Amino acid sequence: MKGRLRGITVSVVGGDHRAVFVAEEFLKEGAQVRLAGHEVAVAGVQAAGTVEAALRGANAVVFPLPGVSDDGYVATPGKPLSLSEEDLAVLSVGTPVFTGFARKFLREVANRRGLKLVEIAERDDFAILNAIPSAEGAIQLAMEHLPVTIHGSAAFVLGFGRVGMTLARMLTALGARTTVVARDAAQRARAMEMGCRVADFGRLPVLAGEADVIFNTVPALVLTAKILKATRPDVLIIDLATRPGGTDFDAAQRLKRQAILAPSLPGRVAPKTAGRIFAQVVADLLVEEKGLALAVGP
Repeated sequence: MKGRLRGITVSVVGGDHRAVFVAEEFLKEGAQVRLAGHEVAVAGVQAAGTVEAALRGANAVVFPLPGVSDDGYVATPGKPLSLSEEDLAVLSVGTPVFTGFARKFLREVANRRGLKLVEIAERDDFAILNAIPSAEGAIQLAMEHLPVTIHGSAAFVLGFGRVGMTLARMLTALGARTTVVARDAAQRARAMEMGCRVADFGRLPVLAGEADVIFNTVPALVLTAKILKATRPDVLIIDLATRPGGTDFDAAQRLKRQAILAPSLPGRVAPKTAGRIFAQVVADLLVEEKGLALAVGP
């Protein structure tokens, strides 16, 4: 049901190109929307010249998925925005502040100012849907860099969380010979049920030499120099984990393995879809907080 945010002012501060579509989605929901850190003009959205102007009088604030840096900067397509405690002080106590990941600076200031900090990156309703553009973007990268088709290729997926599961399903549907490497026995059982070959990480040094492409989703060092040395010289590695990734990139360079760190793919390959997903989750939370009725579709 559109219009469920009528009477609410939402400020969208910084972010990549997803932010424009986040703002548009809030506008469709009936909110008054302010956008800071973007030069793109969006009909109906108020462009805020400063962070303070964006925040003053806002009923809710949305920072980008990567959050605010520890030194108080918010990434934008151009020059980063500087965010100070004085800027946040214009918000009323209890104002919800949404972000993907909250780092120390934002956590501490929100706590001191009595703001309601909400992290959505690990929420299932967001992460499961956001895994779709992540997986599609990873496969797009593989198609651009592999000398062979995905169909028939030996594809390894390290980790079987939300992105890993979606990626393995898509690769299998495209005809890849997909191997899922996961620590958890239940995850391996689920991957096997999906038609994938499975292994634990102890087997990776033995199996890695088979791979045409390795997709890593684990935010810890799993592709060590030892494992990289066991791969073929023409292997392609696409690391989807949050920086610094789960690959020893120095070792990959020494060994002349093609390794690509590719976090935040949704914002690069499908900003409109990714922005809509982000905005809809935030909108649902705002509706829930205000005690408004959610629409029930057919």
